[in-house]
Amino acid sequence: MRKVLAVAALMMVLSFASAKSYMGVFSGYPEAIGVQYTMDSGMRFSIGLPVFGGFGVAGSADMIMGSGPLGVEGFDLNYYYGAGVSAFFVNYTFYGSAFGVNGHGLLGVEWMIPDTNFGVFSEAQIGAEYDSYFAFGPFFGGRFGVNFR
Repeated sequence: MRKVLAVAALMMVLSFASAKSYMGVFSGYPEAIGVQYTMDSGMRFSIGLPVFGGFGVAGSADMIMGSGPLGVEGFDLNYYYGAGVSAFFVNYTFYGSAFGVNGHGLLGVEWMIPDTNFGVFSEAQIGAEYDSYFAFGPFFGGRFGVNFR
C-alpha cells in the first residue's frame, strides 16, 4: 500500500510539470483501484491493486490516439480512443500465484465538470489475454474515475 501511495504522490508531482499532463484515480478491471498519469503525448501509465481476491499489483500502459467533442449542448463531453497493454500479478491465500497480460483497444467518454479542473470518465476495453490459470482468451475490461487537470 505504501508503494501505491508513493507512486500516486510521484504522479501528482509529475502532473504539475506540464499544463497538458494530468493524473487521475479510478476503479475498474484489471486494476480494482488505481492511479494513472497521462502525458502530453497521450501516453498513459497506470498502477493499482488487482481486482482479484489476493495481494498483488496490476499496471497498464496505454496510448490515447485520438479524442474530440461529442457535441452535446450544455455538457463538456469528449470521447477518446486508443490501445494498450495491461499486466497483473496476484498471490492468492489458498490458490497460489497467478499472472496475466493482455493487449486491448479502448474507447472512453469524459465529462469535464463546469468551473473545475475535474473530469469524470468511463472507459471500455476489449482485447485478448493470457493468464496463468485460463491460458488464452478474450479480455473485457474498463474503468470509471476522475481526472485532475
